[in-house]
Amino acid sequence: MKRFSYFVWAFIILVSACNSSDKKPQSIIYSKDGMSFSLPKYWKVKKDRPIDGVANSRFISVSNEEPFAKDAYLIITRIDSVSLVNTLQNLIQQSRASYSKRKVEFGMLNEPKVEKIGNHEVLKANFETRVITNRNRGSFAVLHYKGKTFCFVSSINIKDKKANFSVADSVIKSLSVK
Repeated sequence: MKRFSYFVWAFIILVSACNSSDKKPQSIIYSKDGMSFSLPKYWKVKKDRPIDGVANSRFISVSNEEPFAKDAYLIITRIDSVSLVNTLQNLIQQSRASYSKRKVEFGMLNEPKVEKIGNHEVLKANFETRVITNRNRGSFAVLHYKGKTFCFVSSINIKDKKANFSVADSVIKSLSVK
C-alpha cells in the first residue's frame, strides 16, 4: 500500500511540474489606426503620435515596465521613404549625434545586413552605448511594408540582454497594417 501511495504522489508531482512548464509568456496586442503588433508582458506603449512636419508618419515609444527592470526601450517610426540604406544611415547619424550630446559613448558592432525576420526582409545593424559602467546593446532595423518604411530602434541594458533582446524581432514578426 505504501508503494502505491508513493507512486500516486510521484505521479501528481510529475503532472503538476509538467503543466506549469507549458505556460507561454503572456503578450499584449497593441492596435491603433490600422497598425497592430504584440508586446511581451510588462512592455507598454508610452507615446504614439504623428511626427511634426512629416506627413503620414508616426512615432511610437515602447518601454519595459517590469518591476526592477533595467533600462530598455523600443522606438518605432513609420514614414514614407524609398531607400532602406539611406534611412538606416540617417538613423545611425542621428543616434550618434544624440548620444554625443549627452556624453554617451556610441559605437556600431557590425555592418548593416539584410535578415529575414518573420515574413519581412529587414536591414539591421547592432550598436552599443556606454556611460561609465552602464552598457546597453541595441539594434537598428528598417523595412518596407505596405507602402511605408518602418524603423525600429531598440536598446537593452547589457545585463538584461538575454531576456529582452528579441523584443524588436517579435514586434517585427507580429507587425500588421491594414
